[in-house]
Amino acid sequence: MVPTIKAILFDLDGTLLDTEALSDKAVLFAFKDSLPAPILEERAALGYSLPWEMKKQILGLRGAEWVPKAVRYGQQNWGISTEETATPARPAPPGLEEFWTSWEDNLSSYCDHVTACAGARELVEALAKAGLPIAIATSSRLAGVEKKRMNHQAMFKNISTIIAGDHPAVKKGKPAPDIYLEAARQLGVDPEECLVFEDALSGVRSGKAAGCLVVAIPDPRFSLEERAAFESEADVVVPNLWAFDGRTFGIDVDMKTLRKHLN
Repeated sequence: MVPTIKAILFDLDGTLLDTEALSDKAVLFAFKDSLPAPILEERAALGYSLPWEMKKQILGLRGAEWVPKAVRYGQQNWGISTEETATPARPAPPGLEEFWTSWEDNLSSYCDHVTACAGARELVEALAKAGLPIAIATSSRLAGVEKKRMNHQAMFKNISTIIAGDHPAVKKGKPAPDIYLEAARQLGVDPEECLVFEDALSGVRSGKAAGCLVVAIPDPRFSLEERAAFESEADVVVPNLWAFDGRTFGIDVDMKTLRKHLN
């Protein structure tokens, strides 16, 4: 039986906007003086990317959840000091709120370089043309969202609602269902009639916990074993947004065909 979909709920970072590489750089510089110079030089040579073993632990989470994980990784793998081992030459990293704010400030300074994920604008426009209301449900705080969207107004004009990670109704971040329940409520649609797009497993679990159907677009760096978790928990897994076929969900949007027409 084809499900009835009445609304679309998108994650933002890594799903609609390709912020992940810039986010990595912002994380590294949020460590400030606590990050050993050789580590920063090593990551700089790799385009300021985070190690995948670190990155996959923090994908899709709010700062309150991912900052402690990032700091713990740095202490275990990069020799970053703890509060107990800190010295003037090797200070401990900033506290949670300072680290989170520093990361956001760093990322905001890079916002002119944020690009849309492949097929994102085209998919949003096609779904809007099909008459489906669209909301964003993102772990990022609202101030950060406003900066990231600045160069993407053509896409955001079709998005009626934004629920950010600091919305008062979002008591718990992903994978808890709070953010998707609030997005569905604001659109006036039952969560079971919402289709979620997510790139992180925590987001997939959040959408499913809310009762939504979920399309996953996992990072290609996940192992086959890790990808199996997406396969088992999401309703559909696609390599990118151009591969989405809405007919599976009773939506008259076929991105592969649309791409051929655009080319």
